[in-house]
Amino acid sequence: MSGPSRGARAALLVVCLALTACGAARAGHFATARMAEAPVAAAPPPPPLERSLFARDPQGALTEDALQQILAAPIELDLPARVGVVPVVTATDWRGPNPDYLRVPAGVAPFVRKLRGSEPFTLVTEIMPIPSGALGMEALREVAARYRLRYVILYREVIATKSTVGKLAWFYATLVGTAFVPGQDHAAYGYVEASMFDVKTGLLLFTTRRSVLGTRRSNLWHQDDKLARLAAEAAVRGAEPLADDVKSDLFRFADAARVENGRRGAGGPLVGGLAPTAPSAVATP
Repeated sequence: MSGPSRGARAALLVVCLALTACGAARAGHFATARMAEAPVAAAPPPPPLERSLFARDPQGALTEDALQQILAAPIELDLPARVGVVPVVTATDWRGPNPDYLRVPAGVAPFVRKLRGSEPFTLVTEIMPIPSGALGMEALREVAARYRLRYVILYREVIATKSTVGKLAWFYATLVGTAFVPGQDHAAYGYVEASMFDVKTGLLLFTTRRSVLGTRRSNLWHQDDKLARLAAEAAVRGAEPLADDVKSDLFRFADAARVENGRRGAGGPLVGGLAPTAPSAVATP
C-alpha cells in the first residue's frame, strides 16, 4: 500500500506544479499585455528660450548643444511690443567699423512712418545706424537694451546704379546737344530689406525683401548726383510697401508658430497679441 500511495502522491505533485507554472505564465502574459496597452506618458515640451545662447563676441559662435536646444524650443512671440528700426549701412572707413552717421538711408523715414500706428507695435522708434556685420548681433542687443526694446527691425538698402548712352547721344556731336540733350539713360535697381530680430534670444524671426527700380533720362551734367537721387527715390517708393510686407509676414509667422507649438504640445499662449488670421487690410496687393 505504501508504494502505490507514494507514486500517486508524486504524480499529483507533478500535476500541481504544472498547473501552477501554467497559471503563472498566463498571469505574466496578461500583465505584459496590460502594460503594453497602457499609454506611455509623453515627455513635457522644453521651455521657451529665456536668453541668447550665442557667444558674446562679434562672431556669435554657437555650439552643437546650443543649436539643438534652439531648434527644440517652442517659438515665443510677445506682442504687442515696442520695436526699433535700425538702419544697416556700409562702413565708410576700412580701418574700423564706424558707420557714416551723417547719412541715414532714404527709405528709413517712410518705412517707420508706415509702421507707426500698427496693431502689433505699441511704439516704433528709430535707432542709430550700425555698420553691416562689423559689431555683431551682441552689440546690437546691447544698443536695443538701452532703448528697452524687445524686438528690432534691421532695415537695409542694396541698390546699384548705372548710366548708358541713349538714342539721343548722337546730338553730342554739336555743342548745344552736349549741354542740353538728354542722351544718358540712368537706372537704379536692387532691393530694400527688413529683418525682424528678437533682442531677448538673439534670433532672427524672418526677413522680407522688395525689389525696387528707377529709371531716368538726362544730360551729361552732374551724373553722380542724379544717380544718387534716383537711388534714393527708388528706395522711398519701396519703403512703404516693405512696411506692409513686414506686417503681413508677422501675422504669417504667428500663424506658423501656433501650428508648430501645437504639434510639439507647447500650446498657443506663447504667441500673443495677434489674431490667428492676418486681416485683409494688412495684406499687400
